[in-house]
Amino acid sequence: MAALSAADRARLERLASLADVTPEHLWPDVWLYGFEDVEDGVRADLEAEEDIAAGRTIPNDEVMAEARRIVESYAKRKRNAG
Repeated sequence: MAALSAADRARLERLASLADVTPEHLWPDVWLYGFEDVEDGVRADLEAEEDIAAGRTIPNDEVMAEARRIVESYAKRKRNAG
């Protein structure tokens, strides 16, 4: 982090604040993926949290039940075909 310019350090601090983590926690991801990718990920996480809070998601138990139905249906077709 010592090699960051003042502008990049400020950008890292703003992004860390947005993500509610420390700049030191966020720095390895920024180093690996770049500011743009990490910022996109942080914003996507925040949007997902808003969707969850507003009830605009499908509950996990419903998703898992549907996944089980799909797998069972596929397994039946395989048993009947073989």
